[in-house]
Amino acid sequence: MKVRTYTNSIQLSSKTITKIIAVSIAAFITALMVFNGLSVVSYAKTSAKAGADAVLQDLQTYAVSKEYQKAAEYLHDIYNDGSIFQLGVSSASPVIKDNGDGTGCGLYQGLDTFPDGRATIYFYYGGMAGGIRSGNGTVINWSWDSEGSATGYYTFEGSFASDLPNGSGTSTEVVYGLYTNIIAGNYTNGLEDGAMIESQIKEVMEEFEYRDLTYTSIGGVRQDKAREVAEHIYEQITAYGVQESCTVDSIETELRNWAALQGGYIYMYDPNYTNVCNHGFGLDEDDGPFCNYEWCVWTTDGSVNGVKHIAG
Repeated sequence: MKVRTYTNSIQLSSKTITKIIAVSIAAFITALMVFNGLSVVSYAKTSAKAGADAVLQDLQTYAVSKEYQKAAEYLHDIYNDGSIFQLGVSSASPVIKDNGDGTGCGLYQGLDTFPDGRATIYFYYGGMAGGIRSGNGTVINWSWDSEGSATGYYTFEGSFASDLPNGSGTSTEVVYGLYTNIIAGNYTNGLEDGAMIESQIKEVMEEFEYRDLTYTSIGGVRQDKAREVAEHIYEQITAYGVQESCTVDSIETELRNWAALQGGYIYMYDPNYTNVCNHGFGLDEDDGPFCNYEWCVWTTDGSVNGVKHIAG
């Protein structure tokens, strides 16, 4: 999935303050990651040897105090050395701890897989009755890149029923020093279902860019928006005064051809861009209108893979 972010208009004084704070926080976080990461790693390995109860209790403590970074590092370490599987967690058998007070926690195998083919493991804490997740709960895992390396942390906070996310929920993925993605919407049986809002905060050249976008998912599959994007581009080209040289259909064809090269179709775009010249539109060497599609659209292969799903 390709993701691009852009800058919304922000007051200079606010940007300057944000930049100073961001740089300071980034440096502080980096130092803390080195120190805390080492201590969490050592502690996690020791707890794993003590068994599932010790691991679940540690992770529950982190979840209750909202120390998501520490929980993610803890999970990553016992996953890397394989000790998490020695606790007995599998797709057919999560390892759970029902607190008997309407809450509980557990380790669950998700639908996602790493580049090496191994399944992911998520930690859950929240409402639980009879070992079944129900009510409000939080899922925690680490974030990873295309090579499977840990890059930050991931959380989902929302409503659970029938042991799966059902109802409203919000996922947050923090990739250290790069970006934060927040997706809010409805979930059915652990999958995105309906209108979703994605908010992005990205650090670029020590400054922050913000944007909100929408897309629609049905059963976890993000729906195609190529036609809407083509109509939007045509409106912008029309405003630029060169509409005679293309049509909505021709733009849609080019969009679909371009998206196919990316391995999928367009599911989301930036509808707020109105300045044609400054955002990828203009005239090519043959004096025809063009759009740098990579700068204004997102693509997906239409599967539930490539998007974090926590059913399981």
